[in-house]
Amino acid sequence: MAISYRTTRNLGLTTLLLIIFLESIFAYNIMRKSSERLSSIITVDEIKLKSWYDVSEIISETKNSLYDYRYGKTEMVAGTDLLINRVIREVESIRTLATDEDELNNIDEILKTAKTLQQAVYAYEIEVREGYSGGASAKEMEEIAVQTADRIAQLGRDAANYMSNKIKAKNEEILEISIVSRKMLGLVLIVAIIATIVVASIMARVLAKPITNLVNATRLLAAGDLTHRVTIDTTDEIGLLGQSFNDMAEKLMRSQEELRTAKAYTDNIIRSMTNSLVVVNEDATIRSANQATCDLLGYSERELIGKPFAKIFADGYYEDIGLEELISSGFTSNLETTYRTKEGKKIRILFTGSVIFDTKGKFEGIVCVGQDITIQTETMRAGHLASIGELAAGVAHEINNPINSIINFAQILIDEPGRQNNEDHEIISRIIKEGDRVALIVTSLLSFAREGEIRKESIQLHEVAEEVLALIEAQTYKDGINLLVEVPSSLPAVFGNFQQIEQVFLNIINNARYALNKKYPGNDPDKMLVISGTVTDIDGVDAVQIVFHDHGTGIPAHLIDKILNPFFSTKPAGLGTGLGMAISHGIITDHSGKLQIESDEGRFTKVILLLPAYDAAREPKTA
Repeated sequence: MAISYRTTRNLGLTTLLLIIFLESIFAYNIMRKSSERLSSIITVDEIKLKSWYDVSEIISETKNSLYDYRYGKTEMVAGTDLLINRVIREVESIRTLATDEDELNNIDEILKTAKTLQQAVYAYEIEVREGYSGGASAKEMEEIAVQTADRIAQLGRDAANYMSNKIKAKNEEILEISIVSRKMLGLVLIVAIIATIVVASIMARVLAKPITNLVNATRLLAAGDLTHRVTIDTTDEIGLLGQSFNDMAEKLMRSQEELRTAKAYTDNIIRSMTNSLVVVNEDATIRSANQATCDLLGYSERELIGKPFAKIFADGYYEDIGLEELISSGFTSNLETTYRTKEGKKIRILFTGSVIFDTKGKFEGIVCVGQDITIQTETMRAGHLASIGELAAGVAHEINNPINSIINFAQILIDEPGRQNNEDHEIISRIIKEGDRVALIVTSLLSFAREGEIRKESIQLHEVAEEVLALIEAQTYKDGINLLVEVPSSLPAVFGNFQQIEQVFLNIINNARYALNKKYPGNDPDKMLVISGTVTDIDGVDAVQIVFHDHGTGIPAHLIDKILNPFFSTKPAGLGTGLGMAISHGIITDHSGKLQIESDEGRFTKVILLLPAYDAAREPKTA
């Protein structure tokens, strides 16, 4: 039958208490006996010893007093009598303390002898007083007195030696008791130590198995095994500890299940989000990102965790977030910015950020939600373009007829005979020039509105490039631009309008010329425009890619998204209408293609045209 921890503990404590109790009684008896003997020595024996020494001294003084009387140094023996009385009193006081029979007999003999001495002294005094100091009787009395005094002195010394030996014997008894007590106490201590070791060993054995079970169970619990339980055999403290452990494991299992359920619920919500969600640390590093973020940017979660938050932003846009201000304010909403994918593609994002804190108000992180608004932006831009196109068409029609009339009347005036040398000739010529300029703007507006039916057919982009080069080659040579064209004839055909695509090429090249001339006013080896063509795809559909790469001034990051807006221009007033890129974007979109712009301010600009390849059915594949 297994002994419980409580039984072992109680048995061990009882044994130790019993040993302590017996040791205390033994020590008390030893101390009591030693105290009694020591008290007897101090209060009785040493007093009697001193008294016996005093008796010896008094007897010596008595003998000296007799000698002084004999030699005439004193006339009376009264002092001797007083000394004898003092001896008698001392001996009487010793008698009150005496308990030993031999000691009492010795005292009686001393008292008897002292009285004999006293009588001898009286007789001697009478003889001397009667004039017989030299007689035989006086000498005999003197001799008796001296012998009696010597006898008393000897008895006193014997009594003193007796008391001294008695004190010595008691001291030896005390020493013997002390030695025995030390041995007994040592033996008791050894017994207590042995008993303690035995009890501790038994308790250790009793505790070892359940404690080992608890330790193993704790390790399993720490390793994640919340189903493990300890076996409970007793109802003592160890049993209660085991029961507490099982209860704790049960609660932990329930809590873990609740946390798992809550986490799964939260993960499902985050997983089902179509918007990008990124949690950022205070040091602007990414702590976590949802699957929508990975799908949007083309990164794996591992490639994002721990990386700088700026990694996912296009150049020049991260600073607009104002992360420090966001931490201070706690929230920012509906901020338009641009993310950059792993492949370098830019995505227009509607950004919202919110700072989260723990229950103690300590900063936990920033939750950043980004919504891809590329499609919305394109749709909104298309709507704006349509509205502006309608407005442009109406304005163009209203302006076209009056401006043509102005130009015609001015031409009639300048053609009149006699006006060739007239001073008004220059003014009329300026009217015609400015009229032509207004007419060109009207033509651009009508082109932007794209009124009328546009005929599309299979065209080769290398032919478009050759036609455009024929138009601009002289101008680029004059500007000192190094022009490199790599548009192979092997590129697939596209389905479109030759003149419109040509217009797009011209618009882009003219912008590149302006940027190169602005950066390099003269000739420079790096004053270069590279036009290249390759085969690629648009969302899985075969396509032709034309890239216009100039080494000019570039476009500031915050202006790239505005380049395609109608009437927006980075050129000074009078040098551009702001319709070139908007018209080009509209044309490419109408051809089921894409127009993309990449730029690094001060270094380069890339304008990328993507047009779907022409198929056998003479219809473009859906982009």
